[in-house]
Amino acid sequence: MKPITRYLGVFVCTALSACASGAPLSSGKPFDLTPPKTMMADGIFYSQRAWPGTVPMQVAIVEIDLQTRGLSFAVSSGRASDASEYRSQTTSTFLRESGAIVAINGGYFSPVVSAEGLGQDAVGFAKSNGRVVSPASTPQTAGAAKAVVCFDRRQVQILAALACPDRFANGLAAGPLLVQDGAIKVDPKNATRHPRSILGINASGNRLWLVTIDGRQKGYSEGASFAESALILQALGAAHAINLDGGGSTALVYRDPVQGPRVLNRPIQGGVPGTERPVATHIGVFTKAKPKT
Repeated sequence: MKPITRYLGVFVCTALSACASGAPLSSGKPFDLTPPKTMMADGIFYSQRAWPGTVPMQVAIVEIDLQTRGLSFAVSSGRASDASEYRSQTTSTFLRESGAIVAINGGYFSPVVSAEGLGQDAVGFAKSNGRVVSPASTPQTAGAAKAVVCFDRRQVQILAALACPDRFANGLAAGPLLVQDGAIKVDPKNATRHPRSILGINASGNRLWLVTIDGRQKGYSEGASFAESALILQALGAAHAINLDGGGSTALVYRDPVQGPRVLNRPIQGGVPGTERPVATHIGVFTKAKPKT
């Protein structure tokens, strides 16, 4: 994969000169909240940051102002005529075919495959544009998917539930909850690190973060535990945060107006850095404004 700086060569960059400190991480150092940010479109910004911990960790962040006019979200739609709920797609393919400006991989699924176009089923609830594609699991079968993120245009909620309320046109199950009402909800003693995909919102519900933390790449980025992931989202300002599917599924993609889909993190499907995994569900961010060039 090419360096992220090459991916972003056509973006408009705004350097922020002020410095701020967030919640301390395991090293005792603050997470830098004010590196240069790149405007992708009105109300949508990107930044790449290094975690100041005991192991290298690369964090890709898309920050979204939910008050931006013309903004909306959608979950992968699947095909109602198929025997399986979904056909496997990389996040880049989903972004290109859906017209999203930003996309991140979604919830858990089965089976894991290495090619696109193969049948997959979501683990737990998934709803796309008013249609329930995958029904809610029972508490006994939900596994880690005991929370949901729900979308209705610019309104986003993260709930400790197995399905979204009917008023939300899009949503999916994932988990665990990392942050709820400002408090960390995961066991800090669990130090297992993996690549992570995370969605967070602030207490006012007007700011959203899509975050990926690369992992399984010694010397570059070794992944995060659930507690470290929660601390990063707290440092950004999230009062609520949900863990999405991670590991080889982790991918965050932007639609470059000139060159098409650009992967903002470094995925690691099959142990190969820079390779995306085809997955069942994705979350797409849509805007009526044109991307910045």
